[in-house]
Amino acid sequence: MENNYQLSRIHNYIHGLMTREEMHALEREALEDPFLQDAIDGYRLQNGVDARSLSLLQQRLEKRIAVQKEQKNSYFFSWQRLAIGLVAAVMFIAVCTLLLLRHLPYRAQSNITEVELMDESLVGLKIKAFPGSDAVPAEGWEAFNLFLSKHYSGINDEKKLEVLFKVNEAGQPYDIQPQVDQSNEIYSQIIQIFQAGPLWKGKNGHVEIDFPE
Repeated sequence: MENNYQLSRIHNYIHGLMTREEMHALEREALEDPFLQDAIDGYRLQNGVDARSLSLLQQRLEKRIAVQKEQKNSYFFSWQRLAIGLVAAVMFIAVCTLLLLRHLPYRAQSNITEVELMDESLVGLKIKAFPGSDAVPAEGWEAFNLFLSKHYSGINDEKKLEVLFKVNEAGQPYDIQPQVDQSNEIYSQIIQIFQAGPLWKGKNGHVEIDFPE
């Protein structure tokens, strides 16, 4: 760029001492560089300068060029710092995201395991009817098994338990008789579960409950 501001070129251009190609080249440079155009216009208005003035003008132009370079360098380094800061921020967010994704699946897997274990314990408790019993759960055996499993405390020494009961016109069981000693804690618990449980169809019930070991 410094070559653009050599006053000898401007002098030769003003006084027609350049070839046509050199003049066109300088004019194209002046179109892209307002400072160069200002220098040409200023020199033309002065209608020539002596050697001393030429030297002073050359020094001013060189200082102007130096200031322009410093401004551009400052602008470049400011953007460079900003770019480095943005890259660092993106890397920090990426690392935090990876750590979070690595931690969440572990927690999710733990929760799934707990649910699966709970489901296995619920499925382990089953109820079936003896032949001759006409009482069936109004919502089906699966629904009654689920209700029984949810409300069963798990405190029991029995592996199997027979339960006799009757069903009234409203579908509610009554005269519930667990075939176990009345001092056994499961005795009163089964009665309460049947009384609070789903409705039944039929009149006489005789079922067997298999407890999980």
